[in-house]
Amino acid sequence: MGKYSLENYERYKTVRCRPSEIKEAIQGCGINEFQTVCVHLGEEPVLASSTLLKVIVRYDELADIERTESGLRRLAARYYRDPRVVGVALASAGGTASKRRLWEAAAEAFSPKRYYVSVFDAEQLDCALKRGFMKGLYVWVDEDVLHTCEAFAQNNAQQLYKQMPVLVSVPSGRQKLAQYAAQWHAAGVEGISVISGWRIALRRLTYPKALTSGGYAPMRFWWTNRGPSFCHEETEVRLRIEKDGRYTDIPINDSPARIRLADRVHNEIVRLPDVEPGVYRLEYGLFTKDGIPLVLANEGRNAAGFYFADNMTIDLTPRPEYRNVWDDFFADGYYPLEDPKQPV
Repeated sequence: MGKYSLENYERYKTVRCRPSEIKEAIQGCGINEFQTVCVHLGEEPVLASSTLLKVIVRYDELADIERTESGLRRLAARYYRDPRVVGVALASAGGTASKRRLWEAAAEAFSPKRYYVSVFDAEQLDCALKRGFMKGLYVWVDEDVLHTCEAFAQNNAQQLYKQMPVLVSVPSGRQKLAQYAAQWHAAGVEGISVISGWRIALRRLTYPKALTSGGYAPMRFWWTNRGPSFCHEETEVRLRIEKDGRYTDIPINDSPARIRLADRVHNEIVRLPDVEPGVYRLEYGLFTKDGIPLVLANEGRNAAGFYFADNMTIDLTPRPEYRNVWDDFFADGYYPLEDPKQPV
């Protein structure tokens, strides 16, 4: 233990758990493959497991814009909840007014699915960003990579990856174009297998070795994201303890809404439920606001989307000081100093 080890600054005996991290990228966590499926109004698309649904409106369908919009909404009604559809895009001929009407109708009808706009469609990009219905950027690239790079520059799209996911479509098998997917912070890639999206893992979690039933628990989470993309889902951390097959949730008041690139340290003082004294299994998970568990780059995922952290010892000894233990102590000021390879 070195001079600047975290343990030298502890105010209580601490459990330091470091969940095992999966080094290789896996589907849903570091590899996010999708397939673009084009469909005309009135057709039934054949969906892949992860589909970007591209709706194409023909020029002759604009003669009766009301009917075309109704057809678009009927299509959306069938697929806006389909888990195979990761997002929707729309390509339309015609004048600016009619196209804007259909763009907005598609974004509204397919919500909460993300509405993607091509990096080459300057008109739609401008409209969608100003009106706030654009939720993703779609990038198609071929051997003329400079053409795509110019589109990014001309349409001021270089920083959009911070606001929304970027889907990159590459001609099948063109593995040499994989580097561009990483440079554009791709959340998903079509045509090749390449690291994309986020790879979030809980790197370290600390809390006191002894806690009080119904009392407070100062907890410190160290999250890391090793993928090229932000996680754009609004998320919440969930905790639960288990003993003898019975689970009890631990409420968290202020979990981070989004985990960006690199590391994020999050401090939380949680209120424990009133439970019987004993040793409990502590489990954690990262969930969307709709309660869908996200796949983390940690080992030990169970069917409910939770991961094992460590054991938690709970007794009846009062520890009121834990409620305000960080009030006069800048917790982040000493963390992380040294990062031991194994918890001690």
